[in-house]
Amino acid sequence: MTSTLRIQHRTDVHYDGPVIQSFDEVRMTPLYSDSQLIRSTSISILPHPWQFSYVDYWGTQVTSFELHEPHDRLTVNADTTLDIVKLPHVDSGMTLPEVVAGHDRWYEYVVTSAVTDPGDELRERTRELLHDSMTVNQLGHAVSEMIHDEVHYVPGSTRVDTTAQQAWEARSGVCQDIAHLVIGCMRSLGVPTRYVSGYMLPTTDAGLGEPVDGQTHAWVQWWDGAWTGFDPTNMIDSGESHARVGIGREYADVAPFKGVFSGPGVTTTYEAAVIIRKLA
Repeated sequence: MTSTLRIQHRTDVHYDGPVIQSFDEVRMTPLYSDSQLIRSTSISILPHPWQFSYVDYWGTQVTSFELHEPHDRLTVNADTTLDIVKLPHVDSGMTLPEVVAGHDRWYEYVVTSAVTDPGDELRERTRELLHDSMTVNQLGHAVSEMIHDEVHYVPGSTRVDTTAQQAWEARSGVCQDIAHLVIGCMRSLGVPTRYVSGYMLPTTDAGLGEPVDGQTHAWVQWWDGAWTGFDPTNMIDSGESHARVGIGREYADVAPFKGVFSGPGVTTTYEAAVIIRKLA
């Protein structure tokens, strides 16, 4: 199944005083891949900066820009139209010993960080899910179900620097936290697992061309002979409603917006809005 989506992502940054200069980068451009065909894409920034684009170490398109004039507001508009093909999700039958044998290839997606470390309790709970005949794909679904059943999705309950352990202890979080938890659990058993950042069309009921309040979203991919995408927040395979922007070890590798500035202003306020239209 194929869908065509237009995704418009606007970010407004307000400073509490004049900023003399700022250095920023955004990751808001969906990836070209075997399941995503980019029809058109653009990023516009006000005030007009000096800018350039590059592909980072993890394969994500980055737009980097600098402003060297006083400003108290910054606006970034990303606009992409793309086709998304839902590829079949097939269980390869790969087992844990087989995937562990390939660690050298995906070592960076096996190492657990302070952000994704699930903690002793959850690490033990994950081990208890294993049985001899379980495939990596079955394990991924079992871990996702465990996290989904116990961690409540509560917007605003965590921050971008909240760790997996903190979210588990609170039993609440957002898609970023749920993805970090699944990643930490899978890596604790030696399964290469990576963080996926992108956009999700939250409903399929809207008419063609009808604007829908969308959202940036996070899900995971685990390695079972190929990268298999799964959305543990919604307990569904990633598909034609998921537009991939970036992949990495954790949120920090694919943050949509990051930057630094200098000047009298000391705090910033961010406002972001995503509008998604299904065109076909």
